[in-house]
Amino acid sequence: MKIATITLFCNEHFRIDDWRRYYEEYKEDIALHVIVNNGCVEDTELLKKHFPDSLILYSPTNNMMASYNLALREILKDETIDAIAQIVNDIRLSAGGCRKLHELLYSNDKYAIISPILLNRDSETIDLYGAHIVPSNLNFIHLDSHKSYSDVCDERIRTCTGLPGGIFLAKRSVYEKVGVQDEKINMYADEVDMGIRVAKLGYRLVATTRVKAWHQHVNPVGRVTRNPMAAYYMGRNHIYIAKKHCSNRVVVATILHRLKTAFIHLLSCIRHCKTKEEFKYTWFMFKGVYAGIRNKMS
Repeated sequence: MKIATITLFCNEHFRIDDWRRYYEEYKEDIALHVIVNNGCVEDTELLKKHFPDSLILYSPTNNMMASYNLALREILKDETIDAIAQIVNDIRLSAGGCRKLHELLYSNDKYAIISPILLNRDSETIDLYGAHIVPSNLNFIHLDSHKSYSDVCDERIRTCTGLPGGIFLAKRSVYEKVGVQDEKINMYADEVDMGIRVAKLGYRLVATTRVKAWHQHVNPVGRVTRNPMAAYYMGRNHIYIAKKHCSNRVVVATILHRLKTAFIHLLSCIRHCKTKEEFKYTWFMFKGVYAGIRNKMS
């Protein structure tokens, strides 16, 4: 067993102390801890101070997929690494979790990528226990969302078509056979693209209840909604992925589903008298759908 992990950092100073504590819980399982700074170049020294045993890389682009690929290519130079994890910096993973994920991942030749059950912040409430990518419109559905961990804990492992992009462990061979991340995506829906690419080669995605993780959702003080660009990418990228992998019928259905999602957001903003920031978030989703239709992937 030799695991490498990748975590990105982009000006998130408010997360460093918590992130360091989360890292301490799983560091003993890790052979190589790679951090990619895709924010301010000056933060590289800050990261070296807080993570002196880690490999710190600087990515000159804020494209998240390009930054992940920078780390992937560096890790793949070491032929002894047999599994690679992506862990976002506000994920807490149970102690020994990486080791257990590795054991389960290598228990079946068909398993390609595994994720722990993901719980809401410091709770036993499920965010997702694997996901389902709807074939007709590429909607990414969180399985067992809002249920309690106790409702599913007797199920050791399950096969699914999607896994959370923020926490998973993949066999080295996945990247050698499937390839690295699609940099046109930049961020959001990369888990949909990878799920489809892995399935095309006949491999399985699996999730397990034997390892817990918590998405702590640590946000900057005062931020109420996500960055509007998140809505833009969520509006755009599913359409791009549908065009890349699917029939014209699925492309049309995906466009309509993204528009429906944006309209639901808009109606919610009107009904509940949301702030200008929340209206802006919705507007950016519409802009993303338009960009996806026009193939604007810059």
